[in-house]
Amino acid sequence: MTNDTKNILKESLCAVLHHKNIDKITIKDVVSECHLTRQTFYNHFSDIYALVEYSSSQVADDVLKNADYDNWQEAFYQIMILIQNNQKLAKNVYLSVYRDVMHKYIYEVIYKYIIQIVEEQANGLNVDQSHKNFIAHFYSLAFISIIFEWVRNDMKEDPRNIVDQISVLVQGDFKKALRKYSI
Repeated sequence: MTNDTKNILKESLCAVLHHKNIDKITIKDVVSECHLTRQTFYNHFSDIYALVEYSSSQVADDVLKNADYDNWQEAFYQIMILIQNNQKLAKNVYLSVYRDVMHKYIYEVIYKYIIQIVEEQANGLNVDQSHKNFIAHFYSLAFISIIFEWVRNDMKEDPRNIVDQISVLVQGDFKKALRKYSI
């Protein structure tokens, strides 16, 4: 029941975000939307900040759960489509003080999947973990920066075009970098 309630609160936050700036949202707004009590909210989250953290990481995690080296482009594209389909919500969060929270948690989720891809690509190579971590860090920041710039520019560019351009740059680069770092 705990995850169900957390997800109800997450969905309620998303619904409220469609018509109210995140900096103005209160716990009362969230619980009124889903007809839960303030105490129920506090049983799961300490404040709105914690709910935003949870929501950001859950959304990114849901989209990326099946991502690997062979299909990362589709996962990245799906993230961009999700953001585009929720433009008002994305823009409200981007223009708020919660942008750093969103950045942090999306980074953690993206990093988790990119490091798995890097580890896969490192099979058979003797590469120090610090180098693998750096590669994953670099690409995580690059992906997030591209998403945030796209949101800042009102999501005008076609997500497929962006993903295709990134694909050209990234294709084979993990393996190439890992070989250079190989001992």
